Amino acid sequence: MRPFNLILIFVLPFGLALLLAWTEGKRRAIKIWIWAGVVLIFLLGFAFAPDEGIGPATWADAADWIMPDGYVPHSVETAISVDEHWIVGETKACKSYPYIPQSASFFRKGIGYAADSLNCDDGPMHMVKATLYGRLIQPEHRIAYWKCTREPESFTCHQTGAE
Repeated sequence: MRPFNLILIFVLPFGLALLLAWTEGKRRAIKIWIWAGVVLIFLLGFAFAPDEGIGPATWADAADWIMPDGYVPHSVETAISVDEHWIVGETKACKSYPYIPQSASFFRKGIGYAADSLNCDDGPMHMVKATLYGRLIQPEHRIAYWKCTREPESFTCHQTGAE
C-alpha cells in the first residue's frame, strides 16, 4: 500500500469530522461548494500521488505530451548484449527481467528493477550509457520488452510491453 494511502486512512476520518462540525451552521449552498472542493482535492491527490515508480508518479509522467509514448526518459548505465554486427542506427527487439526479491537484495537494487541488463542478441554483455523510455521499477512483471537503437555513443530504448 502506498504511504499516501496510509496517511489518508488515518487523517481522512478526523479531517472529515472536523469539516462536518465546521459546516454545521453554514448555509446549504456553502456546504455544497465546500464538500465539492474537498472531493476534487482528494481525486487530484489520488490521481497524481507518487507511488514508487508504478503508474503515473508525477505531473510529468501523467502528461502524454512529454513523449509520444507517455514515458519520461531515464539515463542509466546498464549492461546490454551487443554483437559485433550491430551497426549504428540499427534497432533490435530486446528484453529485460525485473528483479525478484531474492535477486534484488543480492544486487542491491529495488524489487522489480528492470534496467540492470538488456538482452538483445547473442553478443557479449557491455556496460554502456542508455536512455530508457519506460518504467525502471516493474515488480508486477516477469519480462519487460524494449526496442533499442544503437547510437554512436550510447543506446536509446523504448519500452514496448511487459508480461
